[in-house]
Amino acid sequence: RSDLLGRDPAEQGRADHAASGNLALVQLTAVTGIWGLSFLIAAYNALLAYAILSARQRAWKAVLVFTALLIVIALGCPRFVPRATPTHVAHLVQTNFPQSEEYPADWMQIHAGELAQLENISVSAAQRAPGLIVWPEVPAPFSLHDPNFANLATRIAQRSGAYFLVGIVDWKLEPPPQVGGQAQAPQWQASNSAVLLDPSGKRTFTYDKIHLVPFGEYVPLRRWLTFVNKLTADIGDFTPGTEYRVGATPDGTFGAFICYEGIFPNEVRQFTLRGAQLLINMSNDGWFGRSSAPAQHAMMERVRAVENRRWLLRDTNNGFTFAVDPYGRVVAEMPTDIRSQLDAPYAFRSGLTLYTRFGDWLPWLSLIASVIILGAAIAPRQETQQLDT
Repeated sequence: RSDLLGRDPAEQGRADHAASGNLALVQLTAVTGIWGLSFLIAAYNALLAYAILSARQRAWKAVLVFTALLIVIALGCPRFVPRATPTHVAHLVQTNFPQSEEYPADWMQIHAGELAQLENISVSAAQRAPGLIVWPEVPAPFSLHDPNFANLATRIAQRSGAYFLVGIVDWKLEPPPQVGGQAQAPQWQASNSAVLLDPSGKRTFTYDKIHLVPFGEYVPLRRWLTFVNKLTADIGDFTPGTEYRVGATPDGTFGAFICYEGIFPNEVRQFTLRGAQLLINMSNDGWFGRSSAPAQHAMMERVRAVENRRWLLRDTNNGFTFAVDPYGRVVAEMPTDIRSQLDAPYAFRSGLTLYTRFGDWLPWLSLIASVIILGAAIAPRQETQQLDT
């Protein structure tokens, strides 16, 4: 069984997001983003360090008051956090393919039985409870340019009568470059993409991942770092997308961000600013193995839901698949390392939080304040030096 069962994924993990495990404290992020919790932790530790170094009774009293206040908020306030009511259900399919270093040309044929199982899981779930079907970030050589996979994806949409959101490697033929005034041969470029098929199997939406993983999905400065290879076995270097696109179903709009993009608060808020009423994270954390990274990644996604006050659906290849309400509660979750689907409740929401509207205002304000304080500290010294001279 999963480590998630009976526990909140956000309670596992490290760094600044650790405080987000408390339902009351995490509400601060709707105003400040995750930076507010970081500021709170830094302020508490700075006050504690000052009390220890100064040994002043007044400083220790401030530490005790600060500590008592945090305890009251953390233990007493979660019960006052509102509850959101879901109106829809999505079927998050956990494909559970082992992470592979290479994909043979006949991969689809080798895994035909597993793909048939996934098709039946997806179709039967949507027929039982109509709703959006979601597959994770591409866990295998899935491409709609492959007739075998294109037929599979189309069948799933048509048999289920549902919209089908799936991660693929999307190949695009780029215009031929001009070299020395002569056109060169056109080149195929690959992107890590999320595509939406309507119930007829027609492709209606594509989002190409914008923030690629350095040394994972591309090698920075490859022209100079010729000795560096990628750390993962993806298909060549991916080409980054250029637009935070928002998809739509008859019920509402959504933003589908892919894997690593979910750790960047400002990037996720771009989808909400562009009209996304639901957030969907498609991920494949199989590269992390049995480390603590998948749990930490899941914890970060929970904060993105609160920052934007949106329901968030997270679908992965092999673990930490769940649904989070706009206040940070994990309302449905699936065990890790199984091939199955999760009935994930959600609703479409409008409205913008202060963080969504104004973005990373707190770190910028902190930077400005730091410059002012530093300037104020330096100025008297310069005046003293001039007087001495």
